[in-house]
Amino acid sequence: MPKSAKYLLIGSLEAYSGKSATILGIAHQLKAKGIDIAYGKPLAGGWGQSQMDENDSDMQFVAQTLGLADDRLQQTLLTLDNTTVQKRLLGEDSTDYRHLLAEQATHQGGDLVILEGSGTLEEGKLFDLSLHQITHTLQASVVLVARYHSLLLLDGLISAKEQLQDHLIGVVINDVPPDQVETIETLVRPFLEKNAIGLLGILPSSNLLRSVSVGELVKQLKAEVLCRPDRLDLMVESLTIGAMNVNSALKYFQARHNMAVVTGAIVPICNSPP
Repeated sequence: MPKSAKYLLIGSLEAYSGKSATILGIAHQLKAKGIDIAYGKPLAGGWGQSQMDENDSDMQFVAQTLGLADDRLQQTLLTLDNTTVQKRLLGEDSTDYRHLLAEQATHQGGDLVILEGSGTLEEGKLFDLSLHQITHTLQASVVLVARYHSLLLLDGLISAKEQLQDHLIGVVINDVPPDQVETIETLVRPFLEKNAIGLLGILPSSNLLRSVSVGELVKQLKAEVLCRPDRLDLMVESLTIGAMNVNSALKYFQARHNMAVVTGAIVPICNSPP
């Protein structure tokens, strides 16, 4: 009988914290050590997520980047959106998702399955697929990715530790401004260690990691490209609203790099002759 794969669940306190990038970093290092990696995302969608694609784009991106075969992908059980929530509330969906998740685990190949959690600790609770519930169903180890806004993030990390107990093996603090790295090392790290939370990494802010390609913007907006379709691979680091006259706008535009400007068009109105 083949041995069961172990599970590592990468979660976050809020959406867009950098889970996918963290998974790629961890997976590349483990693959280099000869560990057979599988990947999955039990719960897709959620707060702030759009359904522009039929399949979850994060899952496709991670799978392609890591070069994972189909039998090293664990299929998504549910896409969290208004429709699926309404079906649950109306009694049209009584699926036991925790049972399905456990059943998947019995057939999953690989030495280690890295699962990407949803945006927050609570998302999916209506379907028994919150981070805490997935953790206990699979007896998974958990790494949390926390995006740095201020020292107030410690409240969320302490609360997560109370929920996850020994399953939480550490945290990665992402998007840290350069002038705050020392604060993390001298204040946050000792505090976390005192509370039995390991600080596994500090990732500094990077405009490149926060950017998106012009091509991806075109795809998501279903936009028409009017010129230079050969440059869709350029990266957009920031968005600026062009809601002012040219002279006033210049000082803002000149202060930024690789930005996209959202502005209105001037449409001429032609009056027909009497």
